[in-house]
Amino acid sequence: MIKVFLVEDEAILRRGIRDGIRWEEHGFEFVGEAGDGEYAYPLILKAEPDILITDVRMPFMDGLELSRLVKKELPRTKIVILSGYDEFSYAKTGIEIGVSDYLLKPITAEKLIQALRKVADQIRDEREKQRLLERYFASYEKYTEFLDRTDYSGADRKLVGNFLKLGSAEESQVFVDEFFDATGENNYQSLLLRQYIVMDIFYCIQEFLKEIGADIGQKQDLLNDIGRIPGAVNTVETTKRYLTAIFVQALESRDQVSSNRYGSLIEDAKAYIGEHFASSDFSLNTVAGYIGVSPSYFSSIFKQETGQSFINYLTKVRMDKACELLRCTTLRIVDVGERVGYSDSHYFSATFKKVIGKTPKEYKNS
Repeated sequence: MIKVFLVEDEAILRRGIRDGIRWEEHGFEFVGEAGDGEYAYPLILKAEPDILITDVRMPFMDGLELSRLVKKELPRTKIVILSGYDEFSYAKTGIEIGVSDYLLKPITAEKLIQALRKVADQIRDEREKQRLLERYFASYEKYTEFLDRTDYSGADRKLVGNFLKLGSAEESQVFVDEFFDATGENNYQSLLLRQYIVMDIFYCIQEFLKEIGADIGQKQDLLNDIGRIPGAVNTVETTKRYLTAIFVQALESRDQVSSNRYGSLIEDAKAYIGEHFASSDFSLNTVAGYIGVSPSYFSSIFKQETGQSFINYLTKVRMDKACELLRCTTLRIVDVGERVGYSDSHYFSATFKKVIGKTPKEYKNS
């Protein structure tokens, strides 16, 4: 069972979450609740939950401060933030703290369970990783001793993740070579450390492929067989060849998923943008929430599939509509700006000139 603790200052909402979900049916154990962060903190330390669900704005101690304290004492606890405010600063701070998900209120029980299942899958993967490390490498404790004596702190997961999202199979060998250069020869010459690096990257790839829903078939044999790793890391060169091969297979799997799924996903996003771009508070988070993925993931696949950033695409949609309104209606420029999502007429005019090359007035008169 995955243990869950809830912190929410709105009593009705807290009871609704606590009583409205059949926790055990979904593989969870509800281990506690509290109405503010200050009261919750000692209860959380005692319960040691696998997942903490917490509101952002609460009296005495807010959810972000509570998350910082919990992560410091219970680093393996995953945190899901609830917020009634679609503010980038909250999400950014949450990412820096290590929050697993950021959900906007109001949220249904179904949406919450979906998010919790994703986090629970991460927890199970980490537990399995630990189990396999101990199974395949009897000297696992030596890793900790060795790492304590080096300046190596583990694979840069952000770097690996970015390559998996944006790199190509053809770039895999170059990426692996550069990764080893960054690790440092004194580090990667050690067999123990090479095993550690490869295991870390192997699980980065596994988590990435699981997140995008890739079907790892028999053709991707290297991605299915962790037992190959001990024999693959005998030398630096065999290690590099192995890593290059699994990156190639992973990126080919990603591209297959992309061709099968991303196309329809992005089309849904474009259609949603086309219907709602006129809202002044329309954002990347809004679209990501609609199609059911995290904002950072949506940003990556949107750029990967369209060749442009979300904000550039949204701006072009708005400017195309603005041009149409300026040509075909007698609306005032300030009204045109509002019709395409700009409450500030000066900002609208500046953006229009930057994109179109003329001010709205010049464009209308021409």
